[in-house]
Amino acid sequence: LLCPCLIYGAYVFLPFDAPLLPTISARLVYTLRCAAFATFPIVLGMIVSGISRLCSSALEPFGELQQEVELHRTYVSQSIHLFILYFFNMAVLATYLPQEVLKLIPLLTGLFAISR
Repeated sequence: LLCPCLIYGAYVFLPFDAPLLPTISARLVYTLRCAAFATFPIVLGMIVSGISRLCSSALEPFGELQQEVELHRTYVSQSIHLFILYFFNMAVLATYLPQEVLKLIPLLTGLFAISR
């Protein structure tokens, strides 16, 4: 219940508009540029996963992973899968949205990044 209210409030009260995007290719490039910011949690998860792998007490690099290392690896894997689904959904959504509503693309990108 909170997320739709936040998206609506940001849509109404934030003072920015989407640039004029008359063609489908321009809209897809805009979506791709917004999606680049949604990769931040994935990159951060990869860094944390690498640090936890370095700091684990396992001496065998290809041996059995400890639970905290496996947890970070699962987070990164699931984040990549969700990002792929998110990007394809945003690409389709950007092609069908009217120009006035394209402001939703960066707002939904921010919601995705915060939720991950």
